[in-house]
Amino acid sequence: MTPYLWALLAMLASATFFDGFDSAILATVAPIIQKQYGLNNAQWGMVYTVARLGSVASFFVLVFADRFGRRLLITFTILGYALFTGLTAFSQSIESFTIWQMLARIFLAAEFALSLIIIGEEYPTAWRGFGIATISGVSAVGTIAAFLSAGWILSRWDWRTMYLIGLVPLALIFLFRLGMRETRRFEHLRSQRGHVGWDDVRRRMLAPFEPRYRARTLLVTLIWNCNHLVTAPAVTFWTIHATRNLGYDAARYGSVVAVGYLAGFLVGSPLAGWAMNRFGRRRTCAGFYALAAMSVYLLFVTSDPTPWKQMALMALTVTCFLGANSATNVYSTELFPTEIRATAYSWTTNLFGRVSEIFAPLAIGVLADRFGIPSAVAVLSIGPILGALAVLRWAPETRGLTLEEIEASLAAH
Repeated sequence: MTPYLWALLAMLASATFFDGFDSAILATVAPIIQKQYGLNNAQWGMVYTVARLGSVASFFVLVFADRFGRRLLITFTILGYALFTGLTAFSQSIESFTIWQMLARIFLAAEFALSLIIIGEEYPTAWRGFGIATISGVSAVGTIAAFLSAGWILSRWDWRTMYLIGLVPLALIFLFRLGMRETRRFEHLRSQRGHVGWDDVRRRMLAPFEPRYRARTLLVTLIWNCNHLVTAPAVTFWTIHATRNLGYDAARYGSVVAVGYLAGFLVGSPLAGWAMNRFGRRRTCAGFYALAAMSVYLLFVTSDPTPWKQMALMALTVTCFLGANSATNVYSTELFPTEIRATAYSWTTNLFGRVSEIFAPLAIGVLADRFGIPSAVAVLSIGPILGALAVLRWAPETRGLTLEEIEASLAAH
């Protein structure tokens, strides 16, 4: 670990903080937006689904990282998500609100993916799991800041103020330009292959589906979809559940979520990083998946509004979610070679891996109008259980291996 690697972690963490902040704004304002525009649960689920389509569309941005490099693309994504988050503040209808949020999420998802890829390529083997888990966890700090500030801001100003704060990441572009280098693995690859034409780009876009990579592509896609069944929509629907069923206002549900994410940041991500090095990727990932399913079920079916009980359940849920996400992100970045790493991540994590993330909010919204939000979430909590079984059955163990050793091992099989 050189001084530059610590500085790199700080640079990526600062951008990822706002990734978590901007993503969480939608959850903080959900009850207000729903009431302002007279939306039922199914309609709000549709808004959330369309906004989440931006995460899928990030595929078309992220694939260019394998041609133009990680450094150029990440500065471009920071500019994009700051711009469209700021424009959301000037929305005049639910349609324009949804469109700006969808465009913002294109760049949010791409920036987060690039941060993980950069850490995966630059960090030494013994620190790779720690670095990826840390980046995954720092977004939780942004979520904490969003929920804590929401209670104060929403009691004094319009919800639009929350989105104006999203303009702050523009300042980070200069930091990235001045201090960040291209990853050594990508520079080495670029020096070997020379100029990359558009025919090479098109070939690499389909490389993850070649026979030698197909099993890995299917595995990562499958476990992300199992994970997203409840992790993606849970907090957004919980704020609506807390407002309607627990009698919470923005300040109270904000404090509950903030405590939950603080626990996740302090415990979930570090614990996942330690456990992956101690017990291996496979057992850590499967364990967090199973615990995530049980914790989210308990969070929604517990009707006692006592704040400390809800905080404890939220803390357990977010700790498990962040641990599961950290472990899955490690698999997403480790299982593919440098020349197609960003492209494979695009296919498995940001495109096909988000199918359940897109449709789960809509499904929860429809089921919630009939059976209530707790029952709707409980039905989908089976997803991470299925993901745990898939990891135990098909995921390789990559603990202690360099990226090159992982590729050689998988290629041999």
